[in-house]
Amino acid sequence: MKQKGLIALTVLLALAGLYCLWRYYRDAWLPNAQVQQALDAQKELFAQLRPDMEQRAGAEPTSPAPTEAAPPAGEAGDEPLPAGAETAEAEAPDPLAQLRARNPDAVGWLSIAGTTVDYPIVQTADNDFYLQNGFDRQYNYVGCPFLDERCADGFGGFLAIVYAHHIRQEMFGDIARFRDSGYLRAHPSGALLAEDGLHTVEFFAYLTVPSSSGVYQTEFSGQAERDAYIDALFDAAVCTQGETAQALKQREGLRLLLLSTCTYEFADARGVLVGVIE
Repeated sequence: MKQKGLIALTVLLALAGLYCLWRYYRDAWLPNAQVQQALDAQKELFAQLRPDMEQRAGAEPTSPAPTEAAPPAGEAGDEPLPAGAETAEAEAPDPLAQLRARNPDAVGWLSIAGTTVDYPIVQTADNDFYLQNGFDRQYNYVGCPFLDERCADGFGGFLAIVYAHHIRQEMFGDIARFRDSGYLRAHPSGALLAEDGLHTVEFFAYLTVPSSSGVYQTEFSGQAERDAYIDALFDAAVCTQGETAQALKQREGLRLLLLSTCTYEFADARGVLVGVIE
C-alpha cells in the first residue's frame, strides 16, 4: 500500500513538473522567442536600408559655382535660347529614395547615438497598422516606429509625434531611460533624416503622462495655443535641460518632436522624450 502511494505521488509530481514546463514554454520561452525572431528580422532589414547618417552629417556644404559677368547687350549671351532649351534648377535627390523604394510609407530615419534607437519612421492613415506590422508591411510583433497620422505636415510643422513599442531595450525601450536627468544630459541630441534633409534634434525634456494627456494634441488655432502647449510640456516634465518655455515661445518656425512609448509606472503610462528639430 505504501509503495502504491509513493508511485502515485511520483506520478503526480511528474505531471506537475510537465505542467510547469508547458506553462513556461507557453508563457515565457515561446513569447521571448517570437520577440527575438521579430527583432532579428527587423534588424536584418534595417541593416540593408540604413542611410549613412554619419557621412551626411560630416559632408561639407557644396559651394556654388562662380557666376560669370553678364555679356554686354548685343553679344552672344544676349541671344534667346532655342525653344525647349530653357534651363531649370535640378531637383535635389530625395534622401529617402532607398527607403521609399522598399516602403512608400517611409517619412524619415531617426538615430540617437549611444542608444538602440536607430530606425526608419513610417506614416500611414491608420495609426494601428504599424503597431503589429514591420517596415516591410508584413506582420511583425515588434512593429515599426510611426509618425502620428494627424501630423499632416510631417516633420515640417509645429509638432510631430512618433510612437514605437517598448520592447526590452529595443525599439523605443531606451526612451524610458531619459527619465533620468543624467541620461538626458549624456544623450542630448539625435539625428533625423527627413525628406528635406538631415536635421539635428536637441532634446530638452522627458515626460511621464497618461495616454489621454493633452501633450498628444496636434491641432493649434494660433500662437496662444502653441504657447500654452509649450507650458504644458514643461509642467509635465520629469526632467529638463537646456531650453526654457519662454525661449521656445520666441523661436520662429519652431518644430517640436515627441518620441512616445509605453512605460509601466501606472496604467496607460507613456514616456515622452521631447526635442527641437533644428
